[in-house]
Amino acid sequence: MSLKSFILNILFPLECLGCGEEGFYLCEKCFRNLKLNDKKYILKTPYLDEIFIAGDYDDKVLADLIKKLKFNFVDNIAPILGRFLSLFWSGIIFSRPELKNKEIILIPLPLSRKRENWRGFNQAELIAHNFNTDYNYKINSDLKKIKNTKAQSSLNEDERAENIKDCFSWSGENLKDKIIIIIDDVITTGATLNEAACVLKKNGASKIYGLVVAKG
Repeated sequence: MSLKSFILNILFPLECLGCGEEGFYLCEKCFRNLKLNDKKYILKTPYLDEIFIAGDYDDKVLADLIKKLKFNFVDNIAPILGRFLSLFWSGIIFSRPELKNKEIILIPLPLSRKRENWRGFNQAELIAHNFNTDYNYKINSDLKKIKNTKAQSSLNEDERAENIKDCFSWSGENLKDKIIIIIDDVITTGATLNEAACVLKKNGASKIYGLVVAKG
């Protein structure tokens, strides 16, 4: 066991966040009790063709999983959230034949270098890789966050849009005719995803979708 895992096990004992059963961060029964979202949200995201949101932050267990991953650095939770996102996506592509058997590129929403160094990982990237075990899409990390920004949660809608303006850059090949899915953990107004999508559209992307774990 690594030193990091040893310390995390002391601070955050391995017990189900739903029922308290030892040995799991989420047992199978409580995983099945996570609610998949069936709502449609209207967000100001003109550069995104559509946003798919798997769950809701009002689900306490789902919110606790996300918080433990992001703020307590429990990266072993990423497979749970990746599986949850995969289960949701399987329903989407079942009902949306135009998304089946397509060449899709997954782009995890990047963090600034400073934030990623502080956390030790990019939670969106971990979720994307765990999600992708069921789909085998191409994952691309050429979208970069080039500015340190304030936490979006502390800002109103207009301030959020201004805060993340011009904070992304694309260092990869031209995306002409490509279908992109941007992966993230939580969405509130959609401003950050929309700013990322703007950069991808300028670099030729045909269709851009957002796929996130929860609506905050």
